[in-house]
Amino acid sequence: MLSSELFDSRLTPRSRLAGIASRFRPRRTAFVFSGGGNLGAVQVGMLKALVEAGIRPDFILGCSVGAINGAAFAAEPNEDGVARLGRIWGRLSDGEPDLMPSRFVHVAAQMARKGEALHDPEVLAELLREELAVDSFEALDIPFSCVATDVASAEEHWFEHGPLVPALMASAALPAVYPAKRIGEREFIDGGVLREIHAHRAVLSGATDLYVLHVGHLNDRKAEVTRPFDAATRAYWLARQYRMADDLKRVPDWCRVHHLAAGCSPRLRFDDFSRGRELAQYAYEASAQLLRTGVAPLPVAGPFSKDNGDDDNFESEAVAEGLTSRLAESRRIFRRAQ
Repeated sequence: MLSSELFDSRLTPRSRLAGIASRFRPRRTAFVFSGGGNLGAVQVGMLKALVEAGIRPDFILGCSVGAINGAAFAAEPNEDGVARLGRIWGRLSDGEPDLMPSRFVHVAAQMARKGEALHDPEVLAELLREELAVDSFEALDIPFSCVATDVASAEEHWFEHGPLVPALMASAALPAVYPAKRIGEREFIDGGVLREIHAHRAVLSGATDLYVLHVGHLNDRKAEVTRPFDAATRAYWLARQYRMADDLKRVPDWCRVHHLAAGCSPRLRFDDFSRGRELAQYAYEASAQLLRTGVAPLPVAGPFSKDNGDDDNFESEAVAEGLTSRLAESRRIFRRAQ
């Protein structure tokens, strides 16, 4: 019997046919990379565990920082590629380069100043030009695509051909942190604004086995709502859980979905890249155990930003500047599309 997801009213006839046809194709493996900013180091550890387990993808999909990691691995889908990514994240851990320089001005004041974004994206672009093994989609060893959000149409836009760096910068243009990326006549922002995980896209592309490299967990934030920001944070987590669950609902039951383990629940400011090596190690150990035994260890507390001051202010530091801005941007482009 075919999965009921194939008859979801939200799917087009073409989508249903693609799903039915996939039942009769050879099994194909996809790596699906989520976004997550400075937590992207987690994916380095996951990739190391996958390579050691001998699991190689037929194609890769990436979003935001996951697009950067996915492209780097697609260029060298082996131990050398993982080592290259480890070197890149090691450089970021050491502040070389400093992607998001700290300022003495308080967060609220920075967000209120004029201008589109807090940071200059050219620092990241130069790092990618320097470190990536290839400069075009066509030169990659494994087929790869990444997603950005088209501001004018409020739709996903997938890049699969042409120069790599502009596409990656579009996918990772996190609102408020980096400015929108203009390519030709179109303007793009972070691919995670609309959706972080693109499992359904992988299925429509022919995947039957999905390895999801998600940088964090989706546990509820149960903190008591005592201020307006707490309510905004709760709304963010609800939206994040919904989008993840909604995408996975679209995956038919004849597909196998493997969620790699992050190993920890870090409490880092959005601009703190100093703990990348630790994040990668936690994820490697947890994902290696998962792939070896089928059971992931419970996540530990993980590293935190030592200079947060008031640790309770973590959510307002990490989420307000980057993640909740996605909600505001989503509402804006949704209104534009109506």
